[in-house]
Amino acid sequence: MLNRSRVKAFTGPSAEQRAERVGHWFKALLGRDASKAWCIDHGVGLTKATSESTNVAGGFLAPQDFDDAIINIRETVGAFRQGAEIRPTRSDGQIRPRRTGGLTANFVTEGASIPESSFQLDAVESAQKKLAILGRASSELFEDSAPDLGEFFTSEIGYAFAAKEDDCGFNGDGTSAFSGINGLASKLVGLKSSIAAASTHKTFLTLDNTDLTNLMAGVLATAIPGSCWYTSATGYAQAICRLAATSGGLTATMRPDGTIAANFLGFPVRFSGKLPDVSTDLSTKAMLFFGNLAMSSVLVERQRQTIIAISHDRALDTDQVLVRGVQRCDIINHTVGDASTRGPVAMLVGTA
Repeated sequence: MLNRSRVKAFTGPSAEQRAERVGHWFKALLGRDASKAWCIDHGVGLTKATSESTNVAGGFLAPQDFDDAIINIRETVGAFRQGAEIRPTRSDGQIRPRRTGGLTANFVTEGASIPESSFQLDAVESAQKKLAILGRASSELFEDSAPDLGEFFTSEIGYAFAAKEDDCGFNGDGTSAFSGINGLASKLVGLKSSIAAASTHKTFLTLDNTDLTNLMAGVLATAIPGSCWYTSATGYAQAICRLAATSGGLTATMRPDGTIAANFLGFPVRFSGKLPDVSTDLSTKAMLFFGNLAMSSVLVERQRQTIIAISHDRALDTDQVLVRGVQRCDIINHTVGDASTRGPVAMLVGTA
C-alpha cells in the first residue's frame, strides 16, 4: 500500500508507534470497536470539533501525532512553506505589523538638535480560508495494519495540502480557485523584481548564466542572506544542472529521507511541482524564482487545525469510504517592492 519513494510522515524515535496511534484513530472514526478500545486504552482522544455533529455530518480534531506528521510532510515537500514565515493563530483573522521603513541616521554638530525619524509600520491582515480534501478509498484499506494505515493517510493528505500551498503561494491569481490569494507570479508583474530573460530565452534549455545572475541581482540586498532558488524538477535539470556541468557551482546530496539537498552558487535549491515543469515555450511566464520568502510572504494557519471526518454511508453501495480533511490557512505575499524598488524575491520571465 505504501509508496516507498515518498517522504515518510512519521520519522525519528517511536515513529511506528505514532503511526499506529493515528492508524487506530482512523479506524475508530470508521466505527471499528477494537480500535475504539485501543484508543481509549492508549489515551488517543476522539474529540469532536467545535460545532460538529455526527461523524457523518461533522468531524473530529486530529490527534497531535497526526498534526505533527502533516506539518512534517508539508515542511519537507512544500517549497513555499519551507521559505515563508509561518504564523500560527487561534482565530480566523489576524492583523500583524509590517515594516515599511526605518530610522534615519544623520550627522549633527555638537549641541544641535537631532532630526527625528520614526519606525514606519503598516498592517497585514489575514483571513483564514477553508482548505479541504474529500478522498474515496476502498474499505479494504482499513484492514491494513494500523501503522501502515496511519502513514498512508497522513502522507497523502500532507502531500495534497503542500501542493495546494505551493500553487497558491506561487501561482495564485486572486480568483475563487485560489480563494482570493495572489501568488508571487501575479504580484511581481510589472515590478522591478520581475526580470526578463534575454531575447529568445523562453525555455529552460535556452537560459544562460547571465539570466540567472540577473535574477539574483533583482533581489533586495538585505534579502540575499536567507535567499533560495525555487524551481521545478525540469528547471533544475535543464537550467541549473546544465549550466553547472560547464561552469560548476552546484552541489547535491541525497538525504536519508530520499529528498535532495541541492545548493547552486552558494544558495539552497527548493523544488516545487507547481512551478513550470515543462521543456516547452514559457514566453511571458514566470520560469523560476530567487529570494527570501521569509521577508516577502507569510503563511498563517490555525493551531491544531486539522479536522477529519470519515463516512461509509455515502459510498455503501460500492463498499468504499469517504475521508474528508479540512484545514484553515491564508497566504499573503505582502512585500514585493514596486516599479522602482527591488523586493525580497525576484522572478525570471521567459522572453519571446
